[in-house]
Amino acid sequence: MPKINLLKDSSSFSEVDVESTTVGQLRSELSLEGYTVNVDRTVVRDTHEIAEGSYVAAVRSNKTGGDKS
Repeated sequence: MPKINLLKDSSSFSEVDVESTTVGQLRSELSLEGYTVNVDRTVVRDTHEIAEGSYVAAVRSNKTGGDKS
């Protein structure tokens, strides 16, 4: 079970234990549909393998700046 450093809907990374070994599996495990996923500062495909200690940043693909009032 790899440990990754995950940034999702947050401003900082947190260490998370995951079962997934690829980005595609991680999308399902962590409900990342609709997110762009970066692993170690690189945009990757769903087939990309996740290594122990990777930094994974998930950003909503349709994100625009700030709240609209």
